[in-house]
Amino acid sequence: MKIFILITFSFIFIGCNNSSLDIPKSNLYVWSHNDYEQDKPLYTALDLGFQMIEADIHLINKQLYVTHDHPENLDETPLLENLYLKPLEEIINQNGGKVIPESFTTFYLIIDIKTEAESTYKALIALIESYKKLFYRKVGGEWIDGPISLLISGNRPVLNSNSDDRIGFLDGRISDVGMEYPSDLYPLISDNWNNYFSWDGSGQITDEELNKVRNYVQSVHQEDKIIRFWATPDREEMWKMLIENGVDVINIDDLNGMRNFLDREYPDLGM
Repeated sequence: MKIFILITFSFIFIGCNNSSLDIPKSNLYVWSHNDYEQDKPLYTALDLGFQMIEADIHLINKQLYVTHDHPENLDETPLLENLYLKPLEEIINQNGGKVIPESFTTFYLIIDIKTEAESTYKALIALIESYKKLFYRKVGGEWIDGPISLLISGNRPVLNSNSDDRIGFLDGRISDVGMEYPSDLYPLISDNWNNYFSWDGSGQITDEELNKVRNYVQSVHQEDKIIRFWATPDREEMWKMLIENGVDVINIDDLNGMRNFLDREYPDLGM
C-alpha cells in the first residue's frame, strides 16, 4: 500500500480584503464521499492517504446495508460489516494498530444514517461491539484510545456528551454554531455548499462570498471544531479556494484527482 502523509500547515489567503480575520493552522482532511461507489471501496482512499471515509447505511431486517438509496436487491447490496469493519480490522492488525501507519491525523469512519436515527444507531453500536477495540471510545467516564473515530452523519441520534459510555461523535450543521454544543460530541460542522454560496469553482469567487467562507471558518474554529462543505464541485479552483481559506475537510468524489492536485500544488503535504 502506498502511503502519503498529510501534515499541519499554515493557510495562505487569496483574493480577500478582510485582513483582520485570523484563521489558525489546521490539519487538512480529505473526505471520501460515498466511498462505497469507488472502484475499490476503502482501499482506494487508504492507498491515497485519505483519512475520512463515508458509508451510507440502511437498517433492513436487522442488518446494516451500505447504499445511498433503499436497495432493491438485498443480495447484491454489501453489508457494512463485510465492506468496512472486517477489512479495517485486518488492515489495523497488519499495520500494528493503525489504519495509516505514517499519518498523524485522526482516522474517521463516517456513517451516514439513511433510515430512522435511533434504531439504526442502536443496531450500529450492537454491530460494533465485536470490533469495539478498534474504536476511540468512552468507558466508565474515561476515553480509551483506538485507531478509528466513529462520526455519525445523516439522520443523527440524540447522544449525551456527559454519558460515561459512548462510541461515536456527531456531524454538526452551521445552524449548530453558537449553540454551545461541545466539540467532544460535535467535532465537525458540515453543510451543503449550495445552501450558502453560488460560486461553482469556475471563474472568480466574489469578495462577498469569500468573506462569508472565512467567517464560517473562523466561527467554527473558535468553537474548537473543524468544517466541511458537501456538494462542492470536484474542481481544482474550488479545492484551492477551500484549502487556502481554512476549510479543514474537503469533500471529494474524485480521489485520484485530489491526490494529483495535492502532489502538484502542495507537495509538502504528501510524500
